[in-house]
Amino acid sequence: MAPVVIQCDNSGMKRLVLGGLFLLGVPGASWAQTILSLTATGTDIVVPDEMTARFNVTANAATAAAAQNSVNQTMAKALATINANKNVTATTGNYSVDEVTDGPAAAQKTMFQANQTLQLTIPAPGGKPPSAFMDLVSRLQQDGLLIQQLAGDLSASGEQTAEAAATVDAIHKLQTQANAVAQTLGDKVGDIKTIDIGSNAPRPVVFGAMRFAAATPAPAQSEPGPMTVTVTVNATIEFTVRSQ
Repeated sequence: MAPVVIQCDNSGMKRLVLGGLFLLGVPGASWAQTILSLTATGTDIVVPDEMTARFNVTANAATAAAAQNSVNQTMAKALATINANKNVTATTGNYSVDEVTDGPAAAQKTMFQANQTLQLTIPAPGGKPPSAFMDLVSRLQQDGLLIQQLAGDLSASGEQTAEAAATVDAIHKLQTQANAVAQTLGDKVGDIKTIDIGSNAPRPVVFGAMRFAAATPAPAQSEPGPMTVTVTVNATIEFTVRSQ
């Protein structure tokens, strides 16, 4: 008896591929192998446990050295301000200097623009960052940093916990699918032959780009919403089909 292959996903779509013919009218019972391919996606909805603020420091000058010096001074002042705050992790990022032109085409002047990025991260239990962190964000804006993004995120441990819960949810869905197919076809659920688990990293809950040119911008606000962590599980399950 050749195998019978069934492909199924958690949307309810099923495809039956017969690799052999059932024997009809043969006395007694015979058993044929059925291979069931299942896919299910599990989810876990969680509240962010970190807050991230991303800034950009930019300066334009007639020379590359002057532009870089301005960025370096602004960044040094920002880091000194940040280091006075507890539990805030600061990470500097890309540093670049580009030649740019300014003014009408007939009278364009060559300028140099220097840029460097800065990211701040702080624990935010329950999705709410400390008020001191939001005060820090506002202070850095006043000191000339441009905030590119303010977002709720998951820490490494928070993401692992959410992925574990989403994996359990996906496996439960696979079991439900397998039992439903077995009941419909009169099969017996057998061993899991293969299983593949893949997670999708949650996207930060973004509050948008907030660039303020005013000397004293309004204080930044933060009300992060829940995040959805998903895990997709693919499994191949062996069934036993009774045919008379």
